[in-house]
Amino acid sequence: MDLYRSLFARVLYPVWESGLRRRPTLQRLRYLEQTQWRPGAQLEAIQAGALRRLLTHAYANVPHYRRMFEERGLTPHDIAGAADLGKLPILGREQARDTVEARTSTAGAVVEIRKSTSGTMGRPLVFGYEKSSEHWRHAMKMRGYGWAGYHLGQRSLHFWGAGPPAGNAKPTLKSRMTKLKVQGDRALRREHYMDCGRRGERELDEVVGAIRRERPEVLVCYSQAVADLARHVVARKLRAWDTIPVICGAERLYPADRVVVEEAFGPAVFETYGCREVMLMATECEAHAGLHTSMETLVVEVVVREEGNGTSRPARPGELGEVVVTDLTNHAMPFIRYANGDLAVPAEPGACACGRAHPRLASIEGRVTETLIDGSGARVNGLVFNVVIAHVAHAIRQFQVVQHKDRSVTLRVAPTATYDAHVEAVLRQTWERYLAGVKVALELVDDIPTSASGKRQVVVVEK
Repeated sequence: MDLYRSLFARVLYPVWESGLRRRPTLQRLRYLEQTQWRPGAQLEAIQAGALRRLLTHAYANVPHYRRMFEERGLTPHDIAGAADLGKLPILGREQARDTVEARTSTAGAVVEIRKSTSGTMGRPLVFGYEKSSEHWRHAMKMRGYGWAGYHLGQRSLHFWGAGPPAGNAKPTLKSRMTKLKVQGDRALRREHYMDCGRRGERELDEVVGAIRRERPEVLVCYSQAVADLARHVVARKLRAWDTIPVICGAERLYPADRVVVEEAFGPAVFETYGCREVMLMATECEAHAGLHTSMETLVVEVVVREEGNGTSRPARPGELGEVVVTDLTNHAMPFIRYANGDLAVPAEPGACACGRAHPRLASIEGRVTETLIDGSGARVNGLVFNVVIAHVAHAIRQFQVVQHKDRSVTLRVAPTATYDAHVEAVLRQTWERYLAGVKVALELVDDIPTSASGKRQVVVVEK
């Protein structure tokens, strides 16, 4: 028996989270662990009730949505459940970016947490939500990871993205205290983090060494990062462990990647899907038959836009469509029918073999980021720039990374008025760290044009 895991899960974490911090995360986790076994009709009723409360609030207190309802001659009473959401328009990323103030609640809920993301289109999106929503987000993540066998207090290794860059700024007392707190939290949780940005032979050997040394009971990884790690392990016959569950996220997990990850770490491979704006949206269960959507806290639609008339319809099972999400817990700055730019395929309806009735996604298709190459030939995750630029989003409107055929890189940045030497130092620090040996040219531009499809590709690798 793992005595520390039991102590952490039953005493230390509850005392901290529920007692000292008075946060309801564990209460909500217990609720979600019960609702996951409810029949489909009950889950739909739970979702419909939360949707009704959100729409009633938005109609009364959020100018953007009040205007949207009035323009269509609708009221919240016209939306009985998720099936009626098609009566409302889709909120695109650009519109979401341009309506931050109009989508902010004037009463009934207050923005307490603000974040931003560069996203797949290269333009920062600022968003906010209340602390209550944050508690739901963490509870849903804990439930989803629990399906993969990852529970509080277990030893875990996170082969994940870069943290906030330091640039040339001198560390302050506050930043040092924050760093110490993060390190302390991770030590108590037994979480070991390794940066997946650079994945050359040396870096992958270091991860293998950490797995042997730390003996993690679960791996949490960017999908393409763990695929690279698995190929390294298999090619060099480095496996010296029994099955280690692997939780994949942030990128698409291709079928061929799953095969090699299973060879390197065993058959317990679980794909997750989320986005920064709403966190975990869908999770693979032990039946490995698609990803269950987080329907107690979200409405996840997959829609097909109709040509010519500006309408959309639900995608059929097996049909590719756009992901459109409604966050049922965010009343402070609502996302209602928000198209986050991803593509997915819905699964056949009906209960899963695991017994859960949540609707499933058969696959996620639109999360692929081009891979860069550094001066030594090592692969570098293109998400490095997405993650880093999210931390200086106030100073950058758009960006694009182009690696040319000779491996040189052009980093195009459309700056805001707050762009300064510190921001440039952050960018320089990033490419010097991850693209060693590569000539990088920084171009400040007024605008980065979209392609013929209307999309702006963040990472372009010339073939």
